[in-house]
Amino acid sequence: QIESLDKSLEDLLTRVDEFVGMLDMIRSDSSQVVNESIPQIYTKATEMRQIYRKIDKLEAFVKMIGNSVAGLEERVIKAETDLGAFPSTFRKILHTISMPSFLNKSSSSRQQQSLYEPPVLFKTEDYFPCLNEAPY
Repeated sequence: QIESLDKSLEDLLTRVDEFVGMLDMIRSDSSQVVNESIPQIYTKATEMRQIYRKIDKLEAFVKMIGNSVAGLEERVIKAETDLGAFPSTFRKILHTISMPSFLNKSSSSRQQQSLYEPPVLFKTEDYFPCLNEAPY
């Protein structure tokens, strides 16, 4: 019985040694995570915040451009309805045909009523200063 108890104790001590080895390995992995991985994760999270800010600015820029394009499109549609949008072949035909004087007067008065005002456009360089630099 003593030999069987001795063998059981040897087995138990071996298992305890294995358990202690596993605990040491877990402790070293945990300290590696705390000392190395967490600072790396924090650094990456900080970099991502900067990227998120850039994305937000880019979204605002795209929205501003969309509003600008929509405004220009409205002005083009208004100009087409006010001035009439003829295909270029019709314009050429109308210019070559001499029109009666009353038609010329009405068209000139219509041109005087709607003077062209150029739209205020944004400059890309205001939003992307790196475009002013020379290319590589």
